[in-house]
Amino acid sequence: MNIGIRPLCVQCKVKPRAYGYKKGTKIYWRRLCDTCNRKKSHKKIGGITPLQRSGYKKRNKCELCGFKAQDSIQLDVLFVDGNLRNTNASNLKTVCANCQRLSSVRRLGWRVGDLQADD
Repeated sequence: MNIGIRPLCVQCKVKPRAYGYKKGTKIYWRRLCDTCNRKKSHKKIGGITPLQRSGYKKRNKCELCGFKAQDSIQLDVLFVDGNLRNTNASNLKTVCANCQRLSSVRRLGWRVGDLQADD
């Protein structure tokens, strides 16, 4: 689908308009962006995640390998049991991107040779 240039919302004039529908090759846009549409119908916009609600603060180093980050953006929060709603302190660990990736590979059980390229 070739979207082209999306017109701006007629209300906030900042965000692009929401996709309406496509008829043939022509795309029809709604008058408002998704945020303004949600405000208009008194629906919730955004919100606070369970992790933010828990008040967990990332540490300044990886709890698995000890990597010391120069900036907190280099670290992620790992949910030990994989449940994103379980925000108990014992379930949350601050880890670097490398350890996060390794934990995902271990959890999925991938090994060398398991994945094959598409032909």
